[in-house]
Amino acid sequence: MKNIRPHILWTSKIILSILFLLASLGKLTQNQAVIEMFSDWGYFDGFYLIIGVLELSFAILLLIPKTSIFATIALFVIMVGALITHLIHDPLGQIFRPLIFMALLSVVMFLQWRKG
Repeated sequence: MKNIRPHILWTSKIILSILFLLASLGKLTQNQAVIEMFSDWGYFDGFYLIIGVLELSFAILLLIPKTSIFATIALFVIMVGALITHLIHDPLGQIFRPLIFMALLSVVMFLQWRKG
């Protein structure tokens, strides 16, 4: 199990980085549907850009060993915010995406802290 742990950790980090990159694209390209969603949720204009920049930045930092734990925690906090937003404003079916992200981030957190 000790030999497979680094592979699971890196595979999880790469998958998460790709998923957060994709999640940030709609925000950073100012997709009209994304802008309308954030507006409907009551967030100020441009908040979607802040979230997009944070998602992209932390997705990159997730792949750098010295910043990976910080990025994992920061992304988890962003997903808590997304989960709360979806719980308040959307049908329950919308909570699955943040929950999946949070589950994958939890795996990465566990494996990083158990590395030693």
